[in-house]
Parts: sequence; structure tokens; C-alpha cells
Amino acid sequence: MPSVAIVIPVYQSSLSEAERLSLRQCMQVLGKYPVKIVKPESLDLSCITKEYPSITFVPFPDAYFKGVDSYNRLMISPDFYKTFLEFEYILLYQLDAFVFTDQLPAWCFKGYDYIGAPSLHQEEYDSLQASEKQVYANALSSNRFVLNGGLSLRKTKAFVRYLKIYNTFYPAWVGNEDMLFSQEATRLIPMKLFLRLPGWREALLFAFEKSPAATFELIGHKLPFACHAWERYDPEFWSKFIHE
Repeated sequence: MPSVAIVIPVYQSSLSEAERLSLRQCMQVLGKYPVKIVKPESLDLSCITKEYPSITFVPFPDAYFKGVDSYNRLMISPDFYKTFLEFEYILLYQLDAFVFTDQLPAWCFKGYDYIGAPSLHQEEYDSLQASEKQVYANALSSNRFVLNGGLSLRKTKAFVRYLKIYNTFYPAWVGNEDMLFSQEATRLIPMKLFLRLPGWREALLFAFEKSPAATFELIGHKLPFACHAWERYDPEFWSKFIHE
């Protein structure tokens, strides 16, 4: 079994009900793996370890948690991944994710360098109905999609290598970090050699994000390993599977 840690970014001490539910589910399903919370150095999260004493903290400078841009800088820093080099993989699990079953060994054994929920940016695809699943499939197969980073499996050594090479030959990345590891990794011909990614159909079995009802139809009424942004994209659909 490849070694893997669950890495949960937390930037404030007060969690919402949905975030508490996400964390509770993570610990119930994946709590047998090392669980590490990435947090600002100054943030006191003793309230979490009182409930989950097995969780350990990995602090980073507060400046990385001031907003989306600063968080993206942390996620594209080789030093972030060097922190976890004792593990072959990390599962980045933001607290707007929800894991259903422990399929982590199976996904690690596939050997991909990066896996996340396929995410299209066109808003019209977010509202597709289940009956329109072929339209959704065509959209996924004909567009360059992002593998969302909010719930993603990452091979640590591969990320250190990729970022070292990218930073040597290209300007500093400005934008969402997951686009660097999915869209940019397939657009830039030299970089294609340095990250092994799944196709969109296989990635949907890892996680859903947008258009979950259409996706559920598309993959034959199966739940994925996990989902991301379930409160944002069709919470009515997810209410059948996610509850207290």
C-alpha cells in the first residue's frame, strides 16, 4: 500500500455545520490514515484536537491564508509538497468535500500523479438534467477540463519535480492552482511529460463536482469515492446521500 496522508486546510477556528459534517465524515471513513491539518501559524485549533486527538497540525506562515490568491501561492510552492515527502501521496481534503467510502488504496495504486473532480467552467453545464447526460458527456469530452484541487490526490515527489521544472522555464503562475496541474499540464507540450493524469470518465469515479445529477446518470447510478462543493452545486441532489 502506498503511504498516504489526509491533508485538510483550515484557516479559521470556527467551523460551519457543513464543515463539521465534512470533517466528521472524513474521520469516520479515512481516520485510520494520518490526518494533518494545514493551518496559519497563529491559529489555535485546540478545539479540533479535543474532539479528534489523532489529528496533527502542520503550520505555515499566516500570509498564505489571507485569501484565495495567497492560498494558491501555497499550493504551487514546492516547499509545501516537500513538507509531506515522507508520504507517497497526499489527499487534499478541503472542508467542502464529502467522502463516501474508503477507496483510497485503489486510487493510489492507479499510479496517477494528480486526480480531482472534473470541473467545467461553462455555467450552462451546471444546470443540466439527468436526461441530458449525453450533452454533458459531449461537453466533458470536447473541452479542456480542470481537475478541481479542493478534493484531490497528489503524488508528492511528482509535484516537487513538476514545480521545479515549471518554475525554471516559465513565469510565476498566476491563477487557480488546480489549473496549473490540469489544464496547463496538458496545454504545455514539455510539461505533459511530468504529470500523469486520468481521463475525465475515470476521474468522475473519483469525485463529482458540478452537475452531480447528470454525472450520476452518466456513470450508471454509482457514487464516487467523494464529492466536492456539494452545498454549492445541486444540494438537493446530494441531500439523498449527505445528511447528519
